[in-house]
Amino acid sequence: MRLSNCITCVLLALNALSFAQTDSISTNIYQYNGNLGIGTAFPGSKFTLVTDEVVSYPQYGIMSIRNNHYATYDGFSASDIHYVGSLINGRRSRGTVDFPQDVVTGDRLTGIVSSMFYNNEFRFNSSILFYAGRGLDYGSYPSYIVFNTTDRYETVSSERMRLAENGFLGLGTGDPAARLQIADGDIYLEDINRGIIMKSPDGQCWKGVMSNEGNLVFSAVNCPEYVPVDSEITVKNNTETVVFPNPAGDVLNVSLNDAFNGVVHYTIQDTGGRICLSSTAGPGNFVIDLTRLAPGSYLLRIRNPFGDLISSRKFIRQ
Repeated sequence: MRLSNCITCVLLALNALSFAQTDSISTNIYQYNGNLGIGTAFPGSKFTLVTDEVVSYPQYGIMSIRNNHYATYDGFSASDIHYVGSLINGRRSRGTVDFPQDVVTGDRLTGIVSSMFYNNEFRFNSSILFYAGRGLDYGSYPSYIVFNTTDRYETVSSERMRLAENGFLGLGTGDPAARLQIADGDIYLEDINRGIIMKSPDGQCWKGVMSNEGNLVFSAVNCPEYVPVDSEITVKNNTETVVFPNPAGDVLNVSLNDAFNGVVHYTIQDTGGRICLSSTAGPGNFVIDLTRLAPGSYLLRIRNPFGDLISSRKFIRQ
């Protein structure tokens, strides 16, 4: 073999060594259809991480963000669709990632947990946890939320509040029997101008405030959801609405433009702000029966399913 050929072989070998370095994880990183996957050859998102690791405290999780200043996750979302935004979506199943099985009542689905470094160790101290609720079945996917904190002189967090499957809120109880139930403790109103507002059967709201004699004194007030007809109010994503005839007789026709064709919730208020009619309608145009209204001026307010006011129109009932 010529010397020049040997030199060429050596140079090629050295060059191969310099660029063909051993990478212990390269066989587990894949690119497929423009997506990057670790642990999967067919990533279904722009970045997919699949592992088979058992993680328990005090181990760190599968993926960590560490920094000597803020360590934040910033999700930027740009869309003209109102419900699109940055989400943290915790998905939970039984079984395995490849062969998921149904969860059962009481399974923790996802959560947000905080911990603090104290006495040479990171210690869990508060959390918001989401669980599969009671009544799981086909067409029934209930859930409840538990709020935990750690009190003074305690080292383990405890449940302080629970939002049950039916929307009932419990403080000190895991099974609230009313819209709000306080199992242990008092309600303390420090501001002497604040009180309890309740609605009478005729729709009038009454506010009870404590007197110096220890009596609860009630006076008539506008209900919290009432807004006087002449007050300013923000209309979000204003939807062009036509009401006719105006003045109206026994019926009022409502025509929404084509930009909104979903189910809406509407209220009709009198000049004092009291709600006289309230119902849902749609999608599309609809008719309101006014036979229960006395002659006078009224305000029709229409809200989308998320509670945003999308239209506000005055009309007269003859």
